[in-house]
Amino acid sequence: MAEQITPPSIAPYFDQFFKQIQITHPKIEPELMIRVMMFELNLKTYVGPDIPHVHLDVTYEKGIDLHEKQEQCRNKFPIEITTNKWGDGIIFSGLMGIRHIEKICADPQIVKVTGTATPRHN
Repeated sequence: MAEQITPPSIAPYFDQFFKQIQITHPKIEPELMIRVMMFELNLKTYVGPDIPHVHLDVTYEKGIDLHEKQEQCRNKFPIEITTNKWGDGIIFSGLMGIRHIEKICADPQIVKVTGTATPRHN
């Protein structure tokens, strides 16, 4: 009787990829980055924008003037930018790919970034 060979698992590769995202972008939620990458990959086959709609909740260092930061970001990025309802962070909302998120999150005063992504554009 022939010995059955089981295929190797891809789980270790995913774990390595996940850890690499955490190392490269420690302030950004890795699940969000993976979700955006998957949407970017899948949206290329559809008519319309090839990047998802992303909602980022950005937390800054204590003592940062969020109103001033909001205005600076509005001058840089063509998306909706507002302070959150608690007044302790800024919300970035609009069509964004990984490169856009990386540009927004390059600010050294950012402490943490969480959010959601959806393939819907309305």
